Amino acid sequence: MSGKEYTLQKKEKTILVIILSLSFLIKFILLFTADPVLRSDSLDYQALAYSLLDGEYSLNGKPTAYVGIGYPAFLSAVFYFAGEGQFYVRLVQSVLDVFTALLFFGVCRNFFNVKYSLFSLAVFCFFPSNILYTQTILSEPLFGFFYMAVLYLVMSRNFLNKPLVIFSAGLIFGIAVLVRTAFLPVIILIPIYFFLNRSGLNSKSGSSAFIRYSLIFFTGAVLIIGPWSVRNKIMVGTFSPGTTSGVNFWMGSNPNATGTYSFSYDKDLPFDYGNEAERDKEYFKLGLEYAVSNPVNYVKLAFKKVGYLFSSERMIINYFNETLPGQTSTDVYRSSNPFIFLLVNVPYIILMITGIWGLMLIGRKKFFIYGFILMWIITVSLFVGLARYHYVLIPLFIIGSVMLISSEKGSFKKISKVKKLTAAAFTLFLLSVWTAEFYLLFN
Repeated sequence: MSGKEYTLQKKEKTILVIILSLSFLIKFILLFTADPVLRSDSLDYQALAYSLLDGEYSLNGKPTAYVGIGYPAFLSAVFYFAGEGQFYVRLVQSVLDVFTALLFFGVCRNFFNVKYSLFSLAVFCFFPSNILYTQTILSEPLFGFFYMAVLYLVMSRNFLNKPLVIFSAGLIFGIAVLVRTAFLPVIILIPIYFFLNRSGLNSKSGSSAFIRYSLIFFTGAVLIIGPWSVRNKIMVGTFSPGTTSGVNFWMGSNPNATGTYSFSYDKDLPFDYGNEAERDKEYFKLGLEYAVSNPVNYVKLAFKKVGYLFSSERMIINYFNETLPGQTSTDVYRSSNPFIFLLVNVPYIILMITGIWGLMLIGRKKFFIYGFILMWIITVSLFVGLARYHYVLIPLFIIGSVMLISSEKGSFKKISKVKKLTAAAFTLFLLSVWTAEFYLLFN
């Protein structure tokens, strides 16, 4: 385990550089061999980026708060300095992923010695879907960097006693929220963490220090999110950092809900899509009314949403497949290259099963690992599930998987029955999800 400052030896540095270099080489090759057609969210991100270059933030000619400004701003910066098109965006994301990997290596040092931290790094760098996401016009690569930076800081030894580190973590958290607004609920973990560790805070008054330290973090986050929220209030009529929460909540809480996206924004939704603020409120109201009136069905839908969250790597595979007229996403997935299908899905399935068992073995510094996973699952269960959303959890399950591999013989005898039952139940849940998914796919 990593508990002390440690400088990598020359051989260890060489291995680290080799891992990062080979991973980047694969992405560099994909820059010239993969040329996906933009669709759906990617087209929206691109349109928003172009509008920023024109000095506004609009969609279809109207000011919008459709998504946080983070990823469109990133795209517009790349377009401004390097020119339009996918190539340079994917190149910058490939470079950015190197720094994300280094942050992940730093996180792993909280749990493993250098040997297993390097092994974790290799799994992260060569994990098929992680590589493929760097070649998309989607927010995952950028969010992954800031998300990992937050995780790195909150798990550092200085987070409990250095206000500057706490403030910096808050600033970066704010940026992460502007890239992926669904990350905002995770902020509730901060005061809980300070409260649970109040005796270790660098203050004579630990009982009140947790409030003060929480406010320092919140201040950093508000300084980033606040101006964007004020802009949204002025331009759109809501302080919300994004205006999809209401419709997403309703999509997961209505008589025809399936647990995932099953409605067309421009055809099936009953309210005017152009009036974002009112639409968001009305959809949330409708979804809440259904949840209150049908609590049993809403709970059933929650399980379906989590099932979609942990479903196979359908979305990243489909991203690189051509969709022919009349084809559904299932048709596209079914017709994908069998080699690519297995190359991307088999590592994912192995990782998730080994990861959940390994996560049960984590002894120290587990709060944010468990907390991030739990908050993400809760958020998805309340709104709507999508396979793409499990990208956030992959690094945490890598830690769990390597924890399982590196554990000493007899380690499972030391963990509680509750943890064993949790891992067993989750494994059965995953197997049932994948069995149903692949059965429906090929039959």
